[in-house]
Amino acid sequence: MASEIAAPELLALQPQENLQPDCHIQRCAAKELTYNEFYWRFMHANWPVIITDVSNSWECRNWAKTETETKTKAEKDNENANINPGVTGKQDLINFDYLKSRIGNFAVPVADCNATYFNSHAKLELKFHDYLERWQQRSMEDVEANCNDVTKDNLYLKDWHLAAQLPAYEFYQVPKYFASDWLNEQLIHEKRDDYRFVYMGPQSSWTSFHSDVFGSFSWSTNIVGHKKWLIMPPGEELKLSDRLGNLPFSIDERQLEEHNVRYFTINQTANEAVFVPSGWHHQVWNVTDTISVNHNWFNACNVSQVWRNLLSNLEAVRKVISDCQQMDNFEAHCQTMLRASFGINYLDFIELLEFIAARRLAARKDQKMTTSFLLFDRYQMNDYHLQSDLECVRQLLGHMLQEPSVRQCPAQLHDRCHRLWQQLQQDKD
Repeated sequence: MASEIAAPELLALQPQENLQPDCHIQRCAAKELTYNEFYWRFMHANWPVIITDVSNSWECRNWAKTETETKTKAEKDNENANINPGVTGKQDLINFDYLKSRIGNFAVPVADCNATYFNSHAKLELKFHDYLERWQQRSMEDVEANCNDVTKDNLYLKDWHLAAQLPAYEFYQVPKYFASDWLNEQLIHEKRDDYRFVYMGPQSSWTSFHSDVFGSFSWSTNIVGHKKWLIMPPGEELKLSDRLGNLPFSIDERQLEEHNVRYFTINQTANEAVFVPSGWHHQVWNVTDTISVNHNWFNACNVSQVWRNLLSNLEAVRKVISDCQQMDNFEAHCQTMLRASFGINYLDFIELLEFIAARRLAARKDQKMTTSFLLFDRYQMNDYHLQSDLECVRQLLGHMLQEPSVRQCPAQLHDRCHRLWQQLQQDKD
C-alpha cells in the first residue's frame, strides 16, 4: 500500500539461532527490532510482543487530533504500570471532521456492546457518518457529565474492510514484521474478502473473550486511544470452561485469579502494535475512544496449527451429522459444513498452499520476478525466506498425505496434495 514507488524493503530471514524464551511480554521499539529477530523470537516462538512507533508515517494519523491532557497526578499514578512510559501529557482525540471529509458515508458493521445475541454482541448496520455523529454526541455528553452512563449507546464499529472498500485510500502501511501473510496475500491477489480490518469505538466498548479465526495470528495497531488486554497462553482458557466445555463470554482479573489462570495484562497506547500469537485467548476493552487497524493472518510459522484446527473442526462436523453417514456425498456435505462453520475447508486450504508454492517457486526460478513479487506492494523476501516457506509447505503436505480424511475428501484432494509434494520434493533435490 505504498503511496509512491520506492525500492522494496527486504525481509532478510536468516537460519534460526538459539534464543532464550521470553517469559514476559516485552515492549520493543520498531527502530531496534529487526525482522529476523521478530520472526524467530516472537512469531515462530508463538509469543506476544508490543512494538512501538509503527505508524509514524501513516496517513490515518490524521484521524486524530491532540488536546492537552487534564488528568490529575493521582489519576496518573493509578494507571497500570504496563502502559508505555513514553506517553506524553497530550491526549489524542478523534478527528470526526477529518474522518467525514476523507471517507464516504458507507454502510458499516457495528456491534452493540450493551446487548448480547447467542453469546455474541448484537450486530447492526449503520451509515458511517451517522455512526460518527452518534459517537461524537456521546463523547460530548460524557465530558459534560464527567461520567460514562452504561445506559447510553455503546456501539463498536468492528471488522470493517475499509482497505478493500477504498483501495485508492492508502491510509496505512503493513509493518514489515507482519508482511509474511499467506492468507491476505492470496485473498488480495484474487480480489476476495480479506482479513484486513478497521475498528472504531468509544470509551468502554469491548471485544468478548475469544481466540482468533482459524487459529491465526493477529496484529492490532492503535491509531488513537488506549486499549486494555487480558491475554493468556494456549491451554489456560480451559481452566475457565464450564462442565459442558463452554468458555465464558466475558472475563475479568478476579475470575482469572480464582481459577489460577496464567495471564498477562497489556495496556496499549497510540502508535503501538500488539502481536497476538496463535491460540492465545484474549479480551480487549477500549479505555478511551479508540481507533485501530487490525489483520488476521498465518504463514510458515503457524500454518500447521491452522491445519490441526481444520482437522479438529472436521471431526466436530462429522460428529454432529454422524447419523447421516450413509447418505450420498457425505464427505462433500461435511466439507460444505466445515466451510460454513470454520470459514475454510480442505479445498480452500490446498488452493492456498498451491498459490503460495507457485509464487515462491516462480520467484526462485526467475530472478526478475523477485522484484515484481512484492508483499503488500513494498516488501521482498530473500532467497532463504522463499526456501523456508517452500520447505514448510512440503513438510505439511507430507503430514496431510498421511491423513485418512484427505483420502476420503472429494475433488481429488489427495492427488493434488501428492502432485504438489512431488513438485516441491524435486525442487528441493
